[in-house]
Amino acid sequence: MIPRRKVTRQDVEADPYVLWNEFVDLLATSDYDDLSPTQRVAHLAFLYDSEVQNGGHLQYFENRGTSQVEESIRALNHLGAQAQSDVLRAASTRYESQTREEIGSVREYVAAALEGEFDDLDQAYYACDPELATILQTFLDANEQEFIERIE
Repeated sequence: MIPRRKVTRQDVEADPYVLWNEFVDLLATSDYDDLSPTQRVAHLAFLYDSEVQNGGHLQYFENRGTSQVEESIRALNHLGAQAQSDVLRAASTRYESQTREEIGSVREYVAAALEGEFDDLDQAYYACDPELATILQTFLDANEQEFIERIE
């Protein structure tokens, strides 16, 4: 059964952000394998955006690895996030261009981050217009029934 979040009309009237918040909760807490193909598109894009917004591309690769990069690029393209897709492709190419030592501690991560290997690509991502959150909102609006069940 495909997971969806339930909201009432009263929920929506009381909090105009409830649909977005439930959408984000679904994307952030669901396992990829439990999601529908439409949900997976949003899930991959959301996780990419969240990691980069919180710690840049280094954090994205350290937390998510590279196994779903190609699928994430396809998801971004599906959403119409071409600029973000191009940035992820460039970051992935750079990340995979060298053998990497496992980062085993916060201190090691901070040292690696301070080297600034992905600073230019992080900045390119932050400059993308429209932002991925805006694109995801549009996707939610067009596909609400995939993510939200309105109940009375």
